[in-house]
Amino acid sequence: MWDFRNLERPIQKMVWEVAPSSDIVNPVVNSVRFVPNQNLVLAGCSDDTVSAKCFDTQTGEIIEEFHRVNGNCFSLDVSPDSTLACFGDS
Repeated sequence: MWDFRNLERPIQKMVWEVAPSSDIVNPVVNSVRFVPNQNLVLAGCSDDTVSAKCFDTQTGEIIEEFHRVNGNCFSLDVSPDSTLACFGDS
């Protein structure tokens, strides 16, 4: 996550997955939405295992993995009151 006022380094790093070899795995992210009034961000990517996750913007930690979203998550959205989220997969 970047602050456009200072692009020298990210303000928070979010790791999608750590491989058994301890390598960091970050697939190409297709869609991202901040959850209104919460320190959360939803991200969707192309991944064979989990294509959508929720991250804490303060710590970068994974809060939730959406296992029912398969293959490619090209779109997602969050309701203005943060009660609903929808994901589009292929």
